[in-house]
Amino acid sequence: MAKPLTAIAVAKARAGAKRYERPDGGCRGLHLVVQPSGAKSWALRYRSRGRTVKLTLGPVLIGAGESDNTPALDTPLSLAAARELATRTLREVQAGRDPAAAKRQRREQQHAAAADTLQAVCEEHLRREVGRLRTLERQRRPDLELFYPALGQLPIDQIRRGQFVRVLDTIADERGQRRAGRALGAMKTLLNWHGNRSDYVSVLTRTSWRAAGPAGGRDRVLDDAELRAIWLAAEADKGPFGPYLRFTLLTATRRGESAGLRRSELSPDGRTWIVPAARYKSKRDTLIPLSRAAIAIAAAQPARAGGDHVFSVTGEFPLGNFDAYKARFDEACGVRGWVIHDLRRTARTLLSRAGVNADIAERSLGHALTGVRKIYDRHEFQSEKLHAFEALARMVERIVRPPPDVVVPIRRAKAGRRK
Repeated sequence: MAKPLTAIAVAKARAGAKRYERPDGGCRGLHLVVQPSGAKSWALRYRSRGRTVKLTLGPVLIGAGESDNTPALDTPLSLAAARELATRTLREVQAGRDPAAAKRQRREQQHAAAADTLQAVCEEHLRREVGRLRTLERQRRPDLELFYPALGQLPIDQIRRGQFVRVLDTIADERGQRRAGRALGAMKTLLNWHGNRSDYVSVLTRTSWRAAGPAGGRDRVLDDAELRAIWLAAEADKGPFGPYLRFTLLTATRRGESAGLRRSELSPDGRTWIVPAARYKSKRDTLIPLSRAAIAIAAAQPARAGGDHVFSVTGEFPLGNFDAYKARFDEACGVRGWVIHDLRRTARTLLSRAGVNADIAERSLGHALTGVRKIYDRHEFQSEKLHAFEALARMVERIVRPPPDVVVPIRRAKAGRRK
């Protein structure tokens, strides 16, 4: 028969190469479990419905006085507390209950509840739906994470619309109306995705958030002085962010479209760029002819061993972390209150200043014609768009480095008078 354990024996029990158990002769079924790592716990073995069952009571508590609290499962237990809990558990077994099955059921319920928290659903959504598009994930994750502190650990089906709105109010106060609108859009997408996979019904279907501005949108166009300051600071920038900004302006593309540029998307001569449908707003593969200035920027970027992304630190992932990059860049250029998408709007304005036909300018930005012309006009306007982008590059160059005033010398009058 096993000898009763003592508190000193429990404290001195050494770890071995394998896990082992030491029975306690002072309490039927109680065992001290010692792991190879040195971790110690209490386990109770008993028979229920004709089979042997093992129930882990909790970790071993060493070097502390006895507590007045009733010993409970999964809490640190001294030898005396473990014996008390084991004796009480055996009484439950004699009464026909199975404490191990009850513990297993509680754990399953806890896991199920944890899997349905807002944060867990967000992470599952990012992993399954946008994980394969890293640019999209980097855009959406920061917006969803804004909800984590207040609502992340709550079951998603218990969060009411008012709770979401209060978080949006906080985002608007701290980060602006536009960021709140973007966060709302990301959360709506998430809740709709979750609803399509379960019986959940989104509480945000009728919620809207108006961004700052008279019509909810931005109309900022950089003036010549601002554009000059941004361009010169971008030329001086040694990292990928400066060249990326210049390329974005010269191609009039959206932030994520140019950030995800791969060398495999460029033609062998580097003169054209096919933006894949997955990264373009129209969801169509889009060919963009590049101006000589844009070609030079892309060609100047070093090839990275990690992958073929052009604007990247390692080459493996596209340029991201825009907020941090831009905060440092704003300090360098001195221009405030602008966003990267303002470059696209500025490029469209410069195309008009350069005398580019309005239809060609719109097609250069990827805007499709409307009405009957959309149906019947299938011309891709590649040569016209190339002319437009070259005109845009020349206009930017004139703004950044204006030519000196040309002074026409006045001819000196010939000596004497005409007769």
